Amino acid sequence: MKKKLCLLLALILSFTVAACQRINARVKLREANDLYKQERYGEALQGYERVRKIDPSFPDVDRLIGYSNIALYKPEDTTPANVKYADTAIQELQLYLKKRPTDEVAREALINLFLNANKTSQAIDYFRNYLKDHPSDLNAVKSIATLYAKQGDFNEALNWYQKITLLDSQNPEAFYTYGVVLYEKVAKNPPEDMNERLAYIERGKAALQKASQLRADYFEAVVYMNLLFREQAKVELDPIKQQELIAQAEVWRNKAVAINKARKKK
Repeated sequence: MKKKLCLLLALILSFTVAACQRINARVKLREANDLYKQERYGEALQGYERVRKIDPSFPDVDRLIGYSNIALYKPEDTTPANVKYADTAIQELQLYLKKRPTDEVAREALINLFLNANKTSQAIDYFRNYLKDHPSDLNAVKSIATLYAKQGDFNEALNWYQKITLLDSQNPEAFYTYGVVLYEKVAKNPPEDMNERLAYIERGKAALQKASQLRADYFEAVVYMNLLFREQAKVELDPIKQQELIAQAEVWRNKAVAINKARKKK
């Protein structure tokens, strides 16, 4: 009987201690939040770290520590102390996102930090690993496409922009973006191989055509269709076919003008 009573008392005591710890953690959390709001980020960071020591199970402490480190980080400052802020923030936000993978605000903060800290490759690796478990996550695919574009890897960026059209097949903006990326390639940095250039043009036209079908009077998509026909005309050697392409470009140009006029009337 005495043994059972001792066990019961020990259990009650442990619950009491845990409850006191949780209350203390919430008090310290409020104090740290107030410091963060006052932009006293270093002190806020220390406060959040104290919260973690008191109650490691608190679900948002990783995110809050990550945000505090982001606030302290200064882009283009390469001192070891400043680099550590970025590295710690990345580590904390990744830890948090494993528990809360649907928090888009935290993910966007992580992406921006990767970019500001010139850690594009690390960002790509993060999202590639994430997609192994979440292959249909559209926002993650968009992030990878953007990161490859930022890195200057056109072929990889293009592949991921195309994946967006497959995952988001009823969204005209997905096809519009894909078409614009192809136009930018042939207009500003065209491949030397003429067949490859023409293939990009045809893919761009197909994407923009799809965007126009999904959204009536899609002005921007119509404008880029006009531009792609003109790019194609530039490399056409047959003068008759060249004039035909220019005529088709004019059709799309006139359509864009008509859409614009209709918008103004509305």
